[in-house]
Amino acid sequence: MKGVIMAGGFGTRLKPLTINRPKPMVPVGNLPVMEHILALLRRHGITDLVSILYFQADQIIDYFGDGSRFGVSMEYARTDADYGTAGAVRYAAEQFAGERTLVISGDVLTDFDLGAALAEHERHDAEATIVLTSVANPLAFGIVIVDRETSRIERFLEKPTWGEVFSDTINTGIYVLEPAALHRVPLGEERDFSRHLFPAMLQDGAALFGHVAEGYWRDIGNLDEYRQANEDILRDRVRVELDGVERRLGEGRVVLSGDAVLAEGVEVRGTVLLGRGVRIERGAYLENVIVGAGSVVGEDAHLRDTVLWEDCRVGAGSRLSEAVCARGVHVDKRASVREHSVLADRTEVGEGAVVSQSVKVWPDKVVDEYAVLSHSLIWGEAWERSLFHGSRVSGVPNTELTPEMAVRLGAAFGASLGPGQTVATSRDSDRASRMISRALITGMMSVGVDVEDLRVLPIPVVRHAVHHRREMGGTHVRRSPFDARVVDVLLIDGTGRDLPPGKTQTIERLFSREDFPRAGPDGTGAVHFPTRVVEAYREHFLSQVDHQVIAERRYRLVVDYAYGTTVEVFPSILGALGAEAVSLDAYTAPGRLSRTETEFRDALDRLAGIVRSIEADLGVWLDPGGEVIELVDGSGRHVPPRTAQAVVVDLAVRELGVRRVALPVTSSDRVAGLVEAAGGEVVWTKTDHFAMMASASDAELVAGVRGEFIFPRFQGAYDGMFAVTKVLETLARADRSLTELVAGYKPIYAAEARVACPWSRKGVVMRRLMEATEDLRRELVDGVKVRWDDGWVLVIPHANKAYFVITAEADTAERADARVADYTRMVEEWRDE
Repeated sequence: MKGVIMAGGFGTRLKPLTINRPKPMVPVGNLPVMEHILALLRRHGITDLVSILYFQADQIIDYFGDGSRFGVSMEYARTDADYGTAGAVRYAAEQFAGERTLVISGDVLTDFDLGAALAEHERHDAEATIVLTSVANPLAFGIVIVDRETSRIERFLEKPTWGEVFSDTINTGIYVLEPAALHRVPLGEERDFSRHLFPAMLQDGAALFGHVAEGYWRDIGNLDEYRQANEDILRDRVRVELDGVERRLGEGRVVLSGDAVLAEGVEVRGTVLLGRGVRIERGAYLENVIVGAGSVVGEDAHLRDTVLWEDCRVGAGSRLSEAVCARGVHVDKRASVREHSVLADRTEVGEGAVVSQSVKVWPDKVVDEYAVLSHSLIWGEAWERSLFHGSRVSGVPNTELTPEMAVRLGAAFGASLGPGQTVATSRDSDRASRMISRALITGMMSVGVDVEDLRVLPIPVVRHAVHHRREMGGTHVRRSPFDARVVDVLLIDGTGRDLPPGKTQTIERLFSREDFPRAGPDGTGAVHFPTRVVEAYREHFLSQVDHQVIAERRYRLVVDYAYGTTVEVFPSILGALGAEAVSLDAYTAPGRLSRTETEFRDALDRLAGIVRSIEADLGVWLDPGGEVIELVDGSGRHVPPRTAQAVVVDLAVRELGVRRVALPVTSSDRVAGLVEAAGGEVVWTKTDHFAMMASASDAELVAGVRGEFIFPRFQGAYDGMFAVTKVLETLARADRSLTELVAGYKPIYAAEARVACPWSRKGVVMRRLMEATEDLRRELVDGVKVRWDDGWVLVIPHANKAYFVITAEADTAERADARVADYTRMVEEWRDE
């Protein structure tokens, strides 16, 4: 059998450690991580190996040679293009056609029993076997669902969202493949195992099995995982071969390689690994430390939970805590390097200097004597948490979301589009929004992107302009409607919709690396201030509604503009339609764009009171951005959002002839029934904004449960102003009042709860939920939805926060509450197991 080691990765998320060396050569436990893989394969009798190389290949070849020094036979395959994981193995397989193959990554740390995986592969007479394991956070991996009785793979999902996490069992990137499996991959074409080969095998009903391996496995994909892998070696959580002789020293143990020397008076706690030629001088304190070959630790230096690579120098009296220092780093005397900091090759930290927590320093940089370095040097760092929440970047201005960060974000967005493209920018009336928007403009111009600055506009008008003009994308900066401390940056695709996940991932990679090309002196982008944007929106808007039927009804309504920018657009539209409107909060007020739940309820109560007092036909609350609406009927009663969803869907189906409606999975079955009763079709969609906007391509109406509506014939994104107008038009066509229509609906009994859950337990909970509902009627569009004849319950892990959302609908309020309580209890039990 042939062993194939995938060793071509760039190690982007491990920068700055991987700037000068390929990821498989990054040392873990004082040995290149790929050397641990060779040792694992050799222990299982797999010694005939091929390494697939791409990035900085010469370093790997120079170190491993023909493999004889490591007890294996090593050959190399250098691909001439990026063929993807499966395509690269198929390319290399030309050297060993006809042999069974074990594929393993050269940048993971594992002690799996590969013999057990091979035995199970043979027992099942499998064409391919995927080695699986369970992890706390499965988002970055391919999730696999396996039939527990037969071990056949039933479902495979690459890098899911939390709503798609149906298990914590993931694909480890270790595969046993028969020649027939590799022959499914076209030679010389880009193919990926998890995105192409395995889904195709599932579809064909091929013998594709999973083996859940016991033991340790960690993908060294980012700096946190790298630190953790070294810690796990020091704490004996993984079985690896260490280079050296072990001896006890006081309360700790030391593994010395070659001629490593410890002077008298050195204190050791935990486990310390010392490479060849290391010298530890007297009075030094080492606790859970790895010191690479040729390094020197000076007198009275204090190192804790720290990794030093080769040829480092740590001066007398210096203190390093939870730090990583790459090759040739020099930390002078009495300097400090604090938690989670990373110093790349040949960094120099001067005497008495301080490198603050979580700082990253790129190669060959110098921190001056007694300086305090509080930010990453030269190239910045991405946030430790995900930069994007959907297509939104949020943060407290001048603290989390600084102007410098906004410049980088703008440059990354612009770089993802390419020089010479045009982007529209816009904002609300808030001062911090203006500052961040201008910083975004600067960043985009710096990479050669032209900017059409639309300044202060409602979000639907901006989306409309991006879709109908020459822009390739857009941005909108606003004060968060939910948190007065936070500013949101919304990124818009060229279609006017939210950016898809693939594009946000590209931008996040560019943002993190900050190695996008800046424009030359003559290539800087230009700024333009277009005119007639609102007029174009208004003209198209009015062309999509029936003026006459609305005007004949002579509506009287009350509109609360919530101090938002729709006040600059909507009154003239209502005037053109012959509607009489009483306006509330009808001016922009930068300090009043966010509201607490109590303030929001008070605003609705005031709106309802005015509707009653002037005997208006209805009342409307428009959120400050112009995307979401709340309705009040003519009697002054607030129409709950779920009922408003039913109203809009019912009217659209009956009066506009709509037959294809997209609904999020949290929608009531009664709303779906309105569509189906008219002979229409419901398209169930995920609950996130991008999924709902994407569904507009395949529907005539998208109706959410929080007051968000899309009429794709006008534009494929939320537009509260257009939704209100369509409500007026369809009510007039039906010759019904909103009060009368709402009174005709039976109550919708729904309940909802949030269950706190640490990120590390979300995957476990989802796996247990899938097991517990295996024999029930369930749907897996977003989360897990279980159905009964009288209702349903839906469990979704929140994408950005540490909790689950549990929603239920039933024929009585008591039964809905009971189902939420039942599943809350189950989630809590699985969480706490």
